[in-house]
Amino acid sequence: MKDKITEASIELFNEMGTHRVTTNHIIDKLGISPGTFYYHFKNKEEIVSRIFDRITLEFDELFIMDNSAADMKYFVSEIKKIYQLYYKYRFFYYDISMLLDRDEGLAVRYRENYKLKIGRIRELTLTLEKKGILKKFISGEERDLYVENQWIINDYWMTFQKAAGSLNDELSFIY
Repeated sequence: MKDKITEASIELFNEMGTHRVTTNHIIDKLGISPGTFYYHFKNKEEIVSRIFDRITLEFDELFIMDNSAADMKYFVSEIKKIYQLYYKYRFFYYDISMLLDRDEGLAVRYRENYKLKIGRIRELTLTLEKKGILKKFISGEERDLYVENQWIINDYWMTFQKAAGSLNDELSFIY
């Protein structure tokens, strides 16, 4: 039941935004009793926290790639998978600042995840440089700025597109 509640929540959060979805929406969608819901989750923040665990795990699985043997086609394929995950959990990235403000534990975990992932992105960037896919950076500082900008773009690009009115909730924008 915990997985069903989580899946229904993802669907509702993506459709309506986390700020508009109440536990009653989730209960109604699943046709369960409030007791059943509250047996599994105390509140909406607990669901978001569980979803963040999924996001982290699914991104971790993507970052277990053998960059040394990869070619450009492989990297493009992996990048598409990354953006598909962003889209799958788009509510989180639409509402990221609000979610982190509302749950200090989630904010701490997000920041820890950032530190781990930024290192992996740096490694990937170095590999792309070595393969000649990316132009060599002038310095480590320049590379670090590039990597940080990639993180910012990845975690906030859908928020920007939604705010600008140019995101159309279709996966076709990834291709």
